[in-house]
Amino acid sequence: MYTKKIYAVVAGMVISVVIMTFVTIWVVQIEPMSDNAPMLAEAEPITPVAVALPPEELLLPAPEEPPPPPPPPPQIHNATFAFVGDIMGHIEQLQAARVSPGVYDFNYVFRYVSRYFDMADFSIGNLETTIVRPEMGFAGWPLFRSPIALAEALQNAGLSFLTTGNNHSFDAGAAGVIQTIEALNYLSIPYTGTFLTYEERENTTIVEVNGITFALIAFTYSTNAISLDANGRMIGDQTHWCRGEMNWMVKYIYHDRVGQSVIDYELIADTIARARALEPDFVVVLPHIGLEYYGTMNDRRDTFDVNTDPRWYNWMRTINFMLESGADIIMSSHPHTLLPAEFVYITEEDGSVRRAFVAYSMANFVSAQRTRPREASAIFYLDFEKVEGERAVITGAHYVPIWVDGRTFSIFPVRHTLESAAEGDNLGLRDNEIARIRQVQLDVTHMLSGEPIPEAYMQEKYEITRTRTLEQMPGRAIWGDLPWR
Repeated sequence: MYTKKIYAVVAGMVISVVIMTFVTIWVVQIEPMSDNAPMLAEAEPITPVAVALPPEELLLPAPEEPPPPPPPPPQIHNATFAFVGDIMGHIEQLQAARVSPGVYDFNYVFRYVSRYFDMADFSIGNLETTIVRPEMGFAGWPLFRSPIALAEALQNAGLSFLTTGNNHSFDAGAAGVIQTIEALNYLSIPYTGTFLTYEERENTTIVEVNGITFALIAFTYSTNAISLDANGRMIGDQTHWCRGEMNWMVKYIYHDRVGQSVIDYELIADTIARARALEPDFVVVLPHIGLEYYGTMNDRRDTFDVNTDPRWYNWMRTINFMLESGADIIMSSHPHTLLPAEFVYITEEDGSVRRAFVAYSMANFVSAQRTRPREASAIFYLDFEKVEGERAVITGAHYVPIWVDGRTFSIFPVRHTLESAAEGDNLGLRDNEIARIRQVQLDVTHMLSGEPIPEAYMQEKYEITRTRTLEQMPGRAIWGDLPWR
């Protein structure tokens, strides 16, 4: 016990000595040096060292990239065309439009239908008469010669374009062809179908409407056995059929007039191929072909059957060859009576399917022909759409029934006329004429829509929905019963 206390005292004394020693050393180190104290060597200056830093963008977090803007929507172009048939110039029409000697006014003829051309962006009609100067003399059938007032009225009504190649192109000889073209040029009415030079004949007419391009081609089946010699004079001898020195002023597609069986396939294919080479969106063929009054004159041969009627077969194989050659739209004139219209689906070599449209006869737009149904017809409409980067397409087809009266030869839209009559205004027509228009409503809709549409269901425009493939031949087999047979 005693020993342990001694050890504790000794340990405490040792610890105290150690602490005092450390305190003494620390005080000596921090005491300021006297002036006589030796100086430490002066330190060398520090040279800055350049240090390469990483780019600022690597030091900071990368900002998020904004998402790319969505691509602009593809541009879409739309256009609507109106088509009408034969524009005639019978002597009765000339007499009705005569204001005074040598002065004519046809504007009244189109007063009720002009608004229907406003429903289209571009409109085309077939001028089946020549436009000549007064000194040549105006006349009706069989050698049509009309005043420029008719062309002026067509322009005022809203027609944009005329075809001039038909069986009456040579009715006034080469001079008539030249004067017709001069008149249309004077009025700034574009045209195709007759030509002043061979080089002009080889060119293709291209029009652009709302960003969509169309090649327009006109053929004729004949010029009524009239040929033109080297001086432009008419030759009526059948031995000169299609062989006159100036017959290049039109494009014949047949080399016989009656049977229409000697078809100029080379001319058709070459003309369409040259048009296709220009890469239009659509090739529109406006042929003046077929048989006059087909199916209406109680002719037992008019069967609409390719197996029993060679004339019908020749006509339809010409249409199909135009489609095979690359035509997209065929709007035919000449028969003077309305025939069906339909879409045709064509399988191309690459397997794609092209949708074409054919009107086999647009009938008369205006004439003095009174034998029914030559006074009944329609205005046709085709709608087109082109999406940038894609193939342009036909999106729809419609029609408006019309009728021509036999006293003033004015054109009456059927629906407008019947609605006006229901309100007590016959628009100057007699009751029997209103009754005839009611029948026209049934007949035209039967022909183009496939069934008669009664007055109670009249529309502004009616849709055309008939279809066939290129392999099917048009006729009763696929059309069924037709009116006015």
